Amino acid sequence: MTSFPTVVLIPGAFHVASAMDVLSAELQHAGINTRSMGLVTVNNASLTVKDDVQALLAELLHPLILQERKEIVLYLHSYAGFPGSAAIAGLSKQERSAKGEEGGIVGLIYQSGFCPTLGDTLVKMIGGNYAPWQAPDTTTGLLNVIDPKRTFYADVKEPLATQAAKQIYPQSTDSFNSAPGPVYYGIEEYKDRRVYIHTSEDQAIPPFAQDLFVANSGAEWDVRKLDTSHSPFLSEPAQLASLVLGVVRGFMATYK
Repeated sequence: MTSFPTVVLIPGAFHVASAMDVLSAELQHAGINTRSMGLVTVNNASLTVKDDVQALLAELLHPLILQERKEIVLYLHSYAGFPGSAAIAGLSKQERSAKGEEGGIVGLIYQSGFCPTLGDTLVKMIGGNYAPWQAPDTTTGLLNVIDPKRTFYADVKEPLATQAAKQIYPQSTDSFNSAPGPVYYGIEEYKDRRVYIHTSEDQAIPPFAQDLFVANSGAEWDVRKLDTSHSPFLSEPAQLASLVLGVVRGFMATYK
């Protein structure tokens, strides 16, 4: 590996791809190519987590890995851990290399992310009910955020916090009540290549819940802690980019 892998940034529920623009610019300034996409269950009722899995494969992972044969690091924010954990099946660099194929996933970064096990849904993982900051609408099949700025951007400076809050959209309730199928972050190929970024001032996913996600995953994680809200990609983009850069270098070193 003579150059940095592409970092693929996937924001979580309620967010669109542009949520990652500031972090993306920081990483590009450091010499890392990036790609991002929003999930299809955002503002689309009746779609499930499996629709997100298929979209992630069709729009990003398969083109980048199967067609362009790129090496990538997958950065999964919050709910994106659900579809991401299933979509990575068979796409690790090691699995592809064993078949004589180039490209693949070099490592995984979960930021404030869900680490589902087989059969888990998001609602199940947070105790069987929606979070207090969420308001389901049974007539539309969509889930709304009551106060996006307070929930996601409590430590983001103005006017960026207000601008970002305006880009929050409802989420399919079915996506939070469906399971992605088998998950693959725990396979041997990702040993020493799994990083969990824990956000200690998170208003959306409490720190104790993040601790439980890691503990209950059955996998060993390299946990890095940031004293930020749910969105360090907006509140501390330079600090986060530096962390990601170090993680990417660490992943690369495991292949030497």
